[in-house]
Amino acid sequence: MEIKIPFKTPTINHLYGQRGFRKFLKPEAKKLREEITNLCKVRSEELERLWCMQLEVEVKIYENWFTTTGEIKRKDVANREKFLIDSVFNALGIDDKQIFKHTMKKVQSDEEFAIIKIEQLKKNVK
Repeated sequence: MEIKIPFKTPTINHLYGQRGFRKFLKPEAKKLREEITNLCKVRSEELERLWCMQLEVEVKIYENWFTTTGEIKRKDVANREKFLIDSVFNALGIDDKQIFKHTMKKVQSDEEFAIIKIEQLKKNVK
């Protein structure tokens, strides 16, 4: 299963607020999560295939990663990746504890988007 997120997502630092010791999702983060949920409409047989399986997840984040002088930009993609995986798995009703293999790739691009690929790694042995 492959899901394309056709926009750049901000880092967790920009999505959560804090009151005292309590963290909360900001309204813009809730809106982003809702947009991601709408992108995750898939056929039920695709979900059944992934239910209770060990999963492999690959996240590719497409963006311009370099400055005009050719230096690598200082961008924390792990924070954006976490929000994407949490949002997609929540929308699909799959528990992210099923992830056994996880890779993340930066892809140089003039467009900003992400692709999340979820596949069965192997069947669970009970």
